[in-house]
Amino acid sequence: MSALHVEGPAAERPGAAERTAEIRRGLTRGHLLLSVQTLLLLALTGTIVTKVWQDHIWVGFVLIAVTAAVWLPEMWRPRARRWWFAYVAGTFFYALLRSYADETGIPVRVMYPIDADRALFFGTAPVSWLQTRYFTPGHIDALDWLAVMTHWSFFVAPHAAAVAIFIWRREFFARYTVLMLGTLYLGLVLFFLFPTAPPWFAGRMGVLPGAYRVMDFVGGQVDVETYRTFYESLGEPNSVAAMPSIHMGVTFAMYLWARVHYPRVAIPLLFYSAAMGFSLMYLAEHYALDLLVGMACALVCHIASTRLIPVPTENLGANSEPGARTPA
Repeated sequence: MSALHVEGPAAERPGAAERTAEIRRGLTRGHLLLSVQTLLLLALTGTIVTKVWQDHIWVGFVLIAVTAAVWLPEMWRPRARRWWFAYVAGTFFYALLRSYADETGIPVRVMYPIDADRALFFGTAPVSWLQTRYFTPGHIDALDWLAVMTHWSFFVAPHAAAVAIFIWRREFFARYTVLMLGTLYLGLVLFFLFPTAPPWFAGRMGVLPGAYRVMDFVGGQVDVETYRTFYESLGEPNSVAAMPSIHMGVTFAMYLWARVHYPRVAIPLLFYSAAMGFSLMYLAEHYALDLLVGMACALVCHIASTRLIPVPTENLGANSEPGARTPA
């Protein structure tokens, strides 16, 4: 009896099995690489909120270099998640450079923002005016707490927005990243060129009477050590980076982004920007001039990002990264 010749799917099974195995190996390698990339971004994020990058400054630069090397293969792929490297690493590198902005030898300026504010408000310094009427040293009330919480929300809100945009508006994530980083680095240039003392610093020098750092009073009531740790990590690296206000710039940038790409939340974000501006002056963290320049930085970067970063004609999430609009 002659041997039977089998045709059809059964004859193709060995080749199909090999292809399936190769696909599985590729997926495994891809998942492993993604895991390492994610861990490195988390490491960058973790070092921002600790003193590690201050006590051992070389660690920050080494971590940036290693993260860039691991993310390099991703840069050649048209996937939205590559912008996460730019967002996290760019923010981290900004924090590193910001700590050097007061070490250039350029004298710290104190008087020009006070004079500018008085010119804007008809001879009145708005920071002193607000604190004279609403703040009493040694007596913390609801306004003080609300202002401090609004100030500290800056360290959460823009990053929470980044996550939400990546999940539900992924095609606009590149624009958001460029807008945020542009605002940070444009402000950084001004930090280097015009090191400026904030109002509370001027108050301690005696040139702006009645200006207290309200945050110190509120932080002391919560937990002195916890407050000191956060302040040393996020504020102490450069206490004279008042011009411009990055808090105001980034907050206003969120509003500008939403105004074009997600109008439903634009008005709430505009109110959030107004609350941030009030809080920054009331807490004696920034002058009105600092706020205006921060908003101008955000506006410049918003115009640049919308003109330079095209929006994909096809949904990136549907074609490159499944689940773009599903909170996985």
